[in-house]
Amino acid sequence: MRKYFFFYLFLVPPCLAEWTLDSDNSYLSFVSIKNGVVAEVHRFDALSGVVNQDGSAVVKVGLASVETNIPIRNDRLKSMLFDVENFSLATASAQLKIDEFDGLPHGTSLLRSIPIGINLHGMDGTMSASVKVTRTKENLWHVISVQPLILNAGNYNLLEGIESLRAIAGLNEITSVIPITFSLEFSTN
Repeated sequence: MRKYFFFYLFLVPPCLAEWTLDSDNSYLSFVSIKNGVVAEVHRFDALSGVVNQDGSAVVKVGLASVETNIPIRNDRLKSMLFDVENFSLATASAQLKIDEFDGLPHGTSLLRSIPIGINLHGMDGTMSASVKVTRTKENLWHVISVQPLILNAGNYNLLEGIESLRAIAGLNEITSVIPITFSLEFSTN
C-alpha cells in the first residue's frame, strides 16, 4: 500500500463518531472509449473510506478489484495499466466543511463542489467534484456525483499503459480522458 490512486470525495455529516463507507452499497465506475466510438463501463469492487470528526475524508480504491466483465482484460488492466504490484491503491481525499451538513434534515440534500486530492499511480493531482449529499436517516448519508469527474490519464503516468493496452488489443485508439462516476454510502455504527 505504498502508493494510492484515484478518484473520490465526500461530504459527510459531522457526528460524535466517524463515518464509514459501506462498500456493499457504494459504487465507483469509469468509462473506457475505444476507437473513438465504443464506450464500455467498468467498475472497482474494493472501496473503503472514512470521514473523520474534523472533516478530513478519504476514499481508497483497490485497483486489483477492477471489473470489466472480461477476465483477460481485467488481468491486463491490473498488470499493464495500473501496475498493482507497485500501486495497489488509488485515493481521493478532501477536507470538508462539516458544519454545512450538521443540521441537514432527513430526506434533504445539498449540492456542493468539493476540491479533492487524488493519488494515482504514484502521482498527485487535484480536481473539483460536483456532488449531491443526501441524509436519508439519522446515521446514513449518500454522496453521488452530479456530473462525471474527468480524469486525464496523462496527469497520472498512465499513457504508456494505455498505449500497451491499445497495441495488444489491436485498436486504433483508447481515449486517455476517462469519465468517472460514483455513488457512496456512509454510516455511523
